[in-house]
Amino acid sequence: MKKAIAATILAAALGTAAAGTAGAAQAGSTTSAKAIAAKAVTLTVKQSAFVVNYTDVQVRTVLSNGETLVSVRDLSAALGAKLSTLNGYTTVTLDSHSFAFKTGVKQASVDGNVVNLNQPVKVLNGTAFVAVKPLVQALGGTMALKDGKLAINTIKLIAGGENARFVNASQAIVSVETDAKRTDYLVDVATGKSAELLSTEGGSDLIVAPGGAKAAYTDGEGAVYVLDLASKQSKQISNDTSIKTELVWSADGSAIYFLQGDKGSVIAKVDVATGTISKVVEDKVDYKSALSVSPDGKKFAYLVTTPPKATADGTDLDKDTVAIDASGEQVQVNLFDTTAEKPAAVALTSAKDDKLFVVSPDGSTVYYVSVADENASATVVSVDKEKKTATLLAEGDVEELVLSGGKLYVLTAVNADESAIYEVDPATASQKLLYKVPASASGLAVNGSQMIIALEDGLYVNANGSWKPVTR
Repeated sequence: MKKAIAATILAAALGTAAAGTAGAAQAGSTTSAKAIAAKAVTLTVKQSAFVVNYTDVQVRTVLSNGETLVSVRDLSAALGAKLSTLNGYTTVTLDSHSFAFKTGVKQASVDGNVVNLNQPVKVLNGTAFVAVKPLVQALGGTMALKDGKLAINTIKLIAGGENARFVNASQAIVSVETDAKRTDYLVDVATGKSAELLSTEGGSDLIVAPGGAKAAYTDGEGAVYVLDLASKQSKQISNDTSIKTELVWSADGSAIYFLQGDKGSVIAKVDVATGTISKVVEDKVDYKSALSVSPDGKKFAYLVTTPPKATADGTDLDKDTVAIDASGEQVQVNLFDTTAEKPAAVALTSAKDDKLFVVSPDGSTVYYVSVADENASATVVSVDKEKKTATLLAEGDVEELVLSGGKLYVLTAVNADESAIYEVDPATASQKLLYKVPASASGLAVNGSQMIIALEDGLYVNANGSWKPVTR
C-alpha cells in the first residue's frame, strides 16, 4: 500500500513538472529551433572501473554537467538489486530500500518519498542513466574513492568476527565473542552478507559436519547439540554432562568423536541418531589434545602432554617449599590403531620439541608443527607409523597448519612486516608459495582454492588473488 501511494504521489509530482515544462515551451515558442539545438551537448558513454561491495566491476557511466551518471542496469546487477517496471516507472529494489524513477524527469521516489535530482534521468543507447550518488544513497549504500576507483558498499559487515570455518565454497561460520556469550554467524564469503545462526553462553565452537549441512557443539554443561545450518534449528542429541573437548565428525556424519574427561583420557563417540555414547579408546593415557580421526574411524592421532611434576619438602610446614620440576615436560605425537593385533597407544615421536596442529588424513602419517626451542624457527614435520620423520617445510617461522583436500596449507612468518602462505603436497614434499600477507595474519581457514585469514581490522577472503573483507 505504501508503495502504491508513493507511486501516486510521484506520478502527480512528475505530472505537474511535465505540465509546467509544456507551458514554458508554449510561452517561449519564439525561441528558434536552431538556438535550442545549439545548447545540446553530446554525451559520451564509457566503461568505468568501480569497486562494488569489494569486487572490481565495469560500469557504463556518463559525465553530464559535472555529475557522474551511471547505468542503472549495470549498477543494479553489480549490487544484486532487482529491477521492475510499471506504468513507465522503473524501480530499483535492494533489501528494504527502493528507488523509483521515470526517464526525462528530475524527480524520483526513495522508499516512497519524492526527492529532487540535479538533472533528469537520461536514456542513451537504450539505457537509463541516473546520478550515481542519489541512487547509491537511496539503496542504503556508501561511496568513497579507493585507489583511484569509486568504491560502493551496500553490505553491513559484522564487527569483531573471528575463528572462520568454511561450510562450503560460498559460506563460512564466523564467531563474535563477548564477555557474556558467543554468537555465530553464517557469512556469504562472496558478499559479506551474514545471518545469525546461534548465540550461546559457555558453549563450544561449532564444528561443521562433512557436506556442510550441519554443525555440532556442546553447551556449558557438556550436552551435545546438532545445528541444522539451513533451518538454524538446534537439536539436543545427548544430555550426558561429562566434559567433552576436541569434537570431530565421522566421515559419514553419523557420529561425533571427542575427548572425554577433565584430563582428556578417553576417546569416545556419540551416535547422532540415537545419542548413545560409547568409549572407543581407553588407553590410560592422560592429557590428550589435537584429536585427529581417520576416515574409517579406526585410527586416532593426537598429542600427549607430560605435565611438570610438583615436589614438596614436608618437614617444615611453615614454609612454602613446593617446587616444580619441568625437566620431564614434553609433548609427543601418539597413534592408536584399533585394528592392530594388540591395540595400544604408540608414541611416534620422542624428541622434546614442542608440537602443534596435528593433522592426519588417514592415520598412517601425521603432520605437525615442530618448535625445537624458543630461538629456533618452527617447521612442518611428518611422521609415519614406523616413526620415520621428515621435514616438509622450513620456510620462515611456521605459525599455523591446515589440511584441506589432501594438501597442507601453512602460514609462516617471514619477517617483522610480512608472512606467507604455502601449499605443500605431502605425497611429493613439493611446496608452492601462494600469497604474501601482512605479519598480523592469523586464523588460516582453507576450502579448496579459497582461504580466509584474520588481519588487524577483520577477516579477509581471497578472491581471484586479492583479499577482500568479510567482517570488520
